[in-house]
Amino acid sequence: MLKKINTILLVDDDDAVNFYNKRLLLKAELGASIVQLYNGAEAIREIITLNNTLSKKDLVVIFLDLNMPVLDGWGFLSEFNKIRYALNFSFEIYVLSSSINPADIEKSKQNILIKDFIIKPLTNEHLSELTAIVSSN
Repeated sequence: MLKKINTILLVDDDDAVNFYNKRLLLKAELGASIVQLYNGAEAIREIITLNNTLSKKDLVVIFLDLNMPVLDGWGFLSEFNKIRYALNFSFEIYVLSSSINPADIEKSKQNILIKDFIIKPLTNEHLSELTAIVSSN
């Protein structure tokens, strides 16, 4: 079944990073809503809200920073794991972090929720890979 990217969640507490990523995503013309969230707790609330309106044919792409206040990326993943089976939509989570810590990269590779670990900044190449993956689903 072909998945349509319905929503892209930019989960990062850095306004400059969110501004840059949003501009890049808008230029890519993916046809998705782009929602900026500043921590994992906001992202969980948004996902619960989206769950009331989306269906299995919809795809939510999450670009997740690891280091944020309130609920960091790892905390988000823990909370997300508790609700993922109740979701009415498909999802792909990409860690988008400035961390070059090998432990963070390895931990991401071991987490089945994470599609890929991307070291900031997001680039057109990353978006090309994403659109190719979505087109092949």
